[in-house]
Amino acid sequence: MNPTRFGRLAPSFVLLLVLAFTTQSTAGRDPDAELRMPESWEAFTAHLFDGGDFGVWEATGVTTDVWKTLPAGLEYRYRARTTIEESGRMVVRSFTYVGKDGTLLSSGSETIVWDAKKKRPIWSVSGFDGDRPWSDSGWLVGYDQTRLVVASEETAEGETYELRTTIERVDKNTRRRTIARADGRGTPFVQDFTRVNHLIEALDGWDPTGTWVTRMGDVEIVNTSTWGAGRRCVVITEGVRRPDGGVDATGNGVIWFDLDARVVRQRYVTNTGLVLAGEVMTVSKDRMEMRFTGTDADGVSLHAVVLSERDGDAMTSRFSHMTYDGWSRMPAWAERPMTARRER
Repeated sequence: MNPTRFGRLAPSFVLLLVLAFTTQSTAGRDPDAELRMPESWEAFTAHLFDGGDFGVWEATGVTTDVWKTLPAGLEYRYRARTTIEESGRMVVRSFTYVGKDGTLLSSGSETIVWDAKKKRPIWSVSGFDGDRPWSDSGWLVGYDQTRLVVASEETAEGETYELRTTIERVDKNTRRRTIARADGRGTPFVQDFTRVNHLIEALDGWDPTGTWVTRMGDVEIVNTSTWGAGRRCVVITEGVRRPDGGVDATGNGVIWFDLDARVVRQRYVTNTGLVLAGEVMTVSKDRMEMRFTGTDADGVSLHAVVLSERDGDAMTSRFSHMTYDGWSRMPAWAERPMTARRER
């Protein structure tokens, strides 16, 4: 026997043994066997909190025949909100499926509580597919850090069938949900959820980012606005351009969406101590109107409304309703529109 030839074959032979052993040891293994159950309701909700599962989520896609009352082949836009109610004893999810023509295809609400006897989370969900009612009740099979598996029994139009649902944590702002019939019938329904970006949604196409330069006499004011926190805020730095091209920062700000008040807000502070709080009044792709209130370095209150309109790489701002210490006053620098040019 040629030892060199045998030496080349040996690794392949070992590999075959390993594969054979692995196949035998995994054959018939329950994929959910390694999932764990929470020891308590507090442990379960901590898993949801720590994993970032609460919030508002959305998805688009096409329905399958996994359900009895919702037809297959419908294009939809899904939106859901998952929260924990005030007492901390119940998780609530509400959701809608809307067709491409705006028709409400499906809607429902779900409550999740702790079954003290069986020591596991259980839930009940019901709703309407069009005008056809359905209901579903289920229980947690188990979870790990990357996925959560549930089983449920759905009743619709006199038929009851079991569903298996797996929810995977793809990343912090993405989830994948797979719903399938336990009996293997129908086509599994797969959704990729993304966490709703309320700021982008509220800005309605308005993009304030870029480096904008406003000339006031011999002075150039440079405003640089960039997306931050995964496009969930806008970070602003403003300053005066030096002769060497650098910028001496004179102010900083941030724009974000206030989920409680359902409004876009801005905070701005300068190196002189001027502090402003802004609130968007109206916004569209090319126009934003914002109301500001604050105090200057001497503690004098001031208010103003600023209308910004964008035309390509030019942004023109107009000031109105300005008051200082309660008195209506328009300073000379604010009497005329100010136009900023986008450098980059």
